[in-house]
Amino acid sequence: MNYSVQQIKFECFSYIKAFGARMEDWVIGAASDPDCALFEACAVDRREDIWMWKPALSPAAASAVIDFMTSRYRLSRAATHAGDAPARFVFMYRKRPAQR
Repeated sequence: MNYSVQQIKFECFSYIKAFGARMEDWVIGAASDPDCALFEACAVDRREDIWMWKPALSPAAASAVIDFMTSRYRLSRAATHAGDAPARFVFMYRKRPAQR
């Protein structure tokens, strides 16, 4: 199931509300392989960290979510990786206390 821009934004806000922290304590990005992006590139711990990913309708929709969340709500933007196109999976995770 693919999610619209509005649905993904709602999911992001739901996670932030449920798990707390300031907006700046969250990182958001897009990838074609969200598992690789989260657990390898960003070194998120699958069991200990707070994370999520959702498939967007298109890479443009994923980009719209990220642009909105980073410009309006100050989430950090995850580093993009060369050759990671089309990146239609939006992922988000909360930074560990040591990373804040």
